[in-house]
Amino acid sequence: MNIKDVLIDALKGFCMGVAVLIPGVSAATIALISKIYDKLITNIANLFKTFWPSLKALIPIGIGIIIAILAMWFPLKLATEHILFAVVCLFAGSMIGSVPDITDNIKHEPLKKRYALYLLLAILCGMSLGIMSYHLNIDVSALFNPIDWKLFIVIIPVGILSAAGVIVPGISGSMMLLVLGFYTNILGLVDKLKSQPGQAIGVLICMLVGIIVGMFFFSLLMKQLFKKAKVATYVWIIGLVVGSIFSLFYNHDIMAYYHEHGIPWWEGLLGAILLIGGFVGSYYLVIYQRKHQNENRQVSQ
Repeated sequence: MNIKDVLIDALKGFCMGVAVLIPGVSAATIALISKIYDKLITNIANLFKTFWPSLKALIPIGIGIIIAILAMWFPLKLATEHILFAVVCLFAGSMIGSVPDITDNIKHEPLKKRYALYLLLAILCGMSLGIMSYHLNIDVSALFNPIDWKLFIVIIPVGILSAAGVIVPGISGSMMLLVLGFYTNILGLVDKLKSQPGQAIGVLICMLVGIIVGMFFFSLLMKQLFKKAKVATYVWIIGLVVGSIFSLFYNHDIMAYYHEHGIPWWEGLLGAILLIGGFVGSYYLVIYQRKHQNENRQVSQ
């Protein structure tokens, strides 16, 4: 691989890294658009078969992702602290705009009656994440203030779940973190680097371990699911995304924000603008991807 290819892969990784931090935007979708998805999945799945060649192919992508996360971390932290409702509106708009990207994968497939049941169950599952986090009073901030030893155990499966956003098209890992109440707390770890540096770094390392395990697991899982039950898998993904849009506006963190800050008129207006902007931006990516897919079909013919 020459230096030009390395830089291009790093740039694509950077775009994926930005998507990793924005709930509602799927890093896997960005990977599809930038034509690096197959390379990513194949090399992750083959890490134990051809370790060094696969690792060399993944390193530039990984570096780009890390640089993007470091660059975006602090601005997103400030935004979620002061205008959380408006930020959630942006994320929700991005999610709504990305739904057609998922449905495109099965629009020419025959649909069976049982898929309607799958869709309904998936929507209810997505909604239940937010409902349970609020009504069961799942406040994970208690694990972060101060950092509790239990967090080191909990954060690993959380990292595994968030890895789905890098591997599963249409799924946002950071959106899952937001719904579960971990998103703002993880962004807040930057403050813990001053008061509890060892613990904060330890939490981030544990989460990274979870993400690595999750990426490998979901790479193998998606490979099998798409091979054996492609349509049913996408129906579940669509339902989870739709249900999670509800959970963005109804979970422990956002409800606490409502009670503490309310929604002033200017933030409501900003939220409406960002909702529309998120939708337009996300849907533009879908149109862009469709255009490239059509061009690839014409070239192949």
